[in-house]
Formats: sequence, structure tokens, C-alpha cells
Amino acid sequence: MFSKEVSIRRCYITDVDLPDAVAMILALVAVTLIVFSPSPTPPDHATPQPPPHRDLSFVLAEAGERFIGGQPLNITPVVAPEPVDTPDIPDETPPDEESVPVPDYDDDELIGLIENSSTSLMLLAVKVSHALYSWDEQSVAADAASLQAFAKETLRDAERLEVSEDREPTKTAFTSSLIAYVAASEAVRGNGPLNTTRVDTALVAIQQGSIHLREVFEGLDHPVFHVPQEMPEVDFSGSRAHDGEELVLLQRYLYEDRNRANDISLMLAAVSRVSTYCCYNEVAEVVVADQGRVFLLVEVRATNLGHKGDSRVYRIQTPAISAFTLHYRDSTYSPVKLTPWTSLGESYGVATLDRYEKKSGYIVFDVPEALPLDECYVRVNLGGGESPVWSLGKTL
Repeated sequence: MFSKEVSIRRCYITDVDLPDAVAMILALVAVTLIVFSPSPTPPDHATPQPPPHRDLSFVLAEAGERFIGGQPLNITPVVAPEPVDTPDIPDETPPDEESVPVPDYDDDELIGLIENSSTSLMLLAVKVSHALYSWDEQSVAADAASLQAFAKETLRDAERLEVSEDREPTKTAFTSSLIAYVAASEAVRGNGPLNTTRVDTALVAIQQGSIHLREVFEGLDHPVFHVPQEMPEVDFSGSRAHDGEELVLLQRYLYEDRNRANDISLMLAAVSRVSTYCCYNEVAEVVVADQGRVFLLVEVRATNLGHKGDSRVYRIQTPAISAFTLHYRDSTYSPVKLTPWTSLGESYGVATLDRYEKKSGYIVFDVPEALPLDECYVRVNLGGGESPVWSLGKTL
């Protein structure tokens, strides 16, 4: 009875399809392992590596092979891949451009400098030009010094200004004008006398300065109507102020000697121009006037008219050569030192004269060639407040 039941059970087992049984067992084992197996812990200092991806069919197939071959299952549970952190992709949108600060230009300061200085520059340039054309050396020296000082100061102020690109041509023209005016002033300043070369150089520089100044006005947005508070005074009338009566050539001036014992006659007889003369000394020396200049010869005659009164003084002394000065407007010229005899004749000098004795000779002045004689006069300082004046442009 027992043996029969056993055989029946074996037959029941053998009747079950083997593949189906294996599949059922493996399914139960896989589910159990997945549910109850702990999560794997990575080593402390090792970088965790993600396990190879294996799906459920691969796991069941591997477990089946191990089960049929009598090997332990040792099934590794399927671990879902952990999400990988992807690096942040930078935003390729360009940031807003920063606003560039606008430079603080000195355009308004330049315009103000031009308005405040241009009128004075033009007036000073006109004064220097008038003095140059008139060959008024004293006025040239004074006016050129004023123009030079004012132009230099204005040039320093202009060069410190930082202007925009639109105003750069205006600044360049203005500084060029100032540089030309400074050059004109430097051409005629100094201790040397004026000559044609120096005068022409100054006039050309003034012309260039005026041309550049006109370019400045053309570059402005509006005409210059501003009148500065301080401007140089301009006077083109000239100056011939002198005290006493004005004599003419060949007109005699009478005066007394210091002792009031004798009468003296003094006269300027003639005026002429030469460009060269020869001095006779130990060696003959030819003297040539500079370009644009001439030697102005003035003939002087002095006479002792005779004794008067009870004094026993019969001799007189003529005025020294240093007492004679030539004047033209604000310019004053002193006589040139000469040897006693020249190719012009006898030179004038101080002399002692007896009664009715005469003394004549030439005084020479180094003057500009364009000096107008009708505006010149010679003053003689006789001492005691007496200073007669002769006009060189008039004669009897």
C-alpha cells in the first residue's frame, strides 16, 4: 500500500513540465531576493561605479542556468541607475553692455577763452602792425611786449583744455594763431635796432596769426559778440608833445651863456640821408647802415654873437653832442659817435668859441629808412630849462 502511493507521487512529479517548474521557482527566488536583499554599500575611499544594466529576463536566464547546473544562485539584485548630475550649461546670452561714461570735455571753456581774448589779441596785433609800418621803435617795443605776454598766457590756458573731436580743429587754429603772435613779438623785441628783415618777419607772422584767428571764428556756432571787461587802449594819433616853440630848419635860436655875458646863436641848417660813410682815423673805416636803416645827417651851426654887459668873459662853449636827441613819436634816438673827420665832413662836437667865431658840423643818427621827417624833431637841452625844438620836415 505504501509502495503504491509512493510511485503515484513520483509519477505526479515527473509528469510536471521541467521548464515550467524552473521558471516558477526562479520567479519566486528573484522576487524574494529583490525584496529582502539589502542595498549595496560602496567602499569608503573608492569612487562608486554604477553596475552594468541588467533587466529581469537577463537575471532569470542566469539564475536558470545556475539552478540546472547545480550552482548557487547568488543573484545580484537589479539596481536602478542613479541619476547623473549634469554640469550646468552657462547662459550664452551676452550680458547687457555697461554704459561707457562720457568724458567731461572743456568745449565751453574753449569758447569762453576765445570770446574773452580774441578782441584783445586783434587790437594788440593792430597796434604792433601800425608801429611797425610807422617804424616807431619805442612803440614797437612796448606793444610787442604786451602782445607777447598776453598771447603766451592765453596759449598756456588753451593748451590745458581737453576738447571733443568736433572742437579739435577750433583749438588747433586758436593755438596756431597764438603761436604766430608770439613769434611776431619775438622778432622785433630785443636791444638791436629795427631793420627790414625783422619788420618783415614780424608783419608776416602777424598776418598768419590773423588768418588762423579768422579760421577760429568760422568754426564757431555763433559770432563773437562778447566784449571783455579789460581791453588794451589803442591810439594811432602818435605823440609829438614838446614844450616851447617849434622851430624850422635855418631858423636861429638865441640864448645867453651861463654868465649872461655873451649871446649865442644855434641853428639846425639841413638834413640828409646816407647809407654809408667813411671815418678817418689811424685807419679808414667804412660804416654801412643795416638793411632797412639809414644814417640821418643833421647840420648844426653855432655862433658866438659877442660880448654884452660889464663882464670880461668873451668866450662861450657850444652844446655837447649828448644834448641833441632825435624824436619820432615815442621813439628817441641819440647821435652816433664819430671821429672828428669823416667822408661827410667835419663832425660836430663841443667847442669853445671867441667873439664872432662859428662852429659847424654834422650830427649823425641811425634811424629806420622809412622814418618820416615831417613827424621828426630834434631837441637840444641847453640847461637851465631851455630846450629848443626844430622840426626836420619844415624849412624857411
